[in-house]
Amino acid sequence: MLKWETHCHTIYSNRHRRSFDALNTPREMLEAAIAKGLQGMIITDHDSVMGGLAGRKAARRYKDFQVIPGAEISSRSGHILAIGIEANVPKRLSVEETVERIHDLGGIAIASHPFSRRVRPSLGEESLKTDGVEVFNATNRGLANVQAVSLARANGSPATAGSDSHWVRTVGKAGIICDDPLNDIRKGQTRLFGTYASMWRMRVFNFRQLASALVNRPIWK
Repeated sequence: MLKWETHCHTIYSNRHRRSFDALNTPREMLEAAIAKGLQGMIITDHDSVMGGLAGRKAARRYKDFQVIPGAEISSRSGHILAIGIEANVPKRLSVEETVERIHDLGGIAIASHPFSRRVRPSLGEESLKTDGVEVFNATNRGLANVQAVSLARANGSPATAGSDSHWVRTVGKAGIICDDPLNDIRKGQTRLFGTYASMWRMRVFNFRQLASALVNRPIWK
C-alpha cells in the first residue's frame, strides 16, 4: 500500500505575472514528498495539467515514486479535483459538464473542500454529482471538514483527503493510502491520513506569497 498526496499545487498554478498562488516547482514538491515518506503524488494545479505532466516526467529519476497528473478545475459552482487527466478541462462549466469532461479524459472527479469558507464558491451539496468527496483538507478549519465527512457518510460517497499544499513546507500533510488511486477511490478502498497545517505555517506562506509578488520570483526557502 502506497502513501499518496492527492491535492497539491506547483508554480504551474501561477497564471499571471506577479501572481504567486504556489511557490515550488513540481520537482521540488515531489522531493519534499519523498523526504516525508510518501510514495506518490497527484499534482492538481488550477485549471492546468502542465504541472502534473512535468512532475510525472521528473519522477522518472526517483525510484519507487509515482506522480499522477491532474488539475483542480474551477467549475461554476466550485472546485473539482480531476485525477488522472492529461488534457485541460475548460473553466466555468456546470458541475455536470465538468464531471463529464473529466470522465471523457479517463479521470475521476472529486469535490474539493466542498464546505470551505476560505474558497468561494465551494460545491456543498453538489458534491454528490462527483465521484467522491474530499472530506479532510489540511488547510480548512474543523467545521468545514466535519460537514464534508457528514455529507459523504450520509450518501455513501467515496472519501479522500489532501493537503491542498501550495509550497513544500505543507506537502504531505494529508492524503490517502492505497495502491491505485483511480481504481481504489472509486471503490472506496482507501485509508485516509491527515493533520492540519498550522495557522503559523499558513501566515508564513502568505507572507512569502506577498514577498514573491514584490520581487516577481518565488521566495520559499
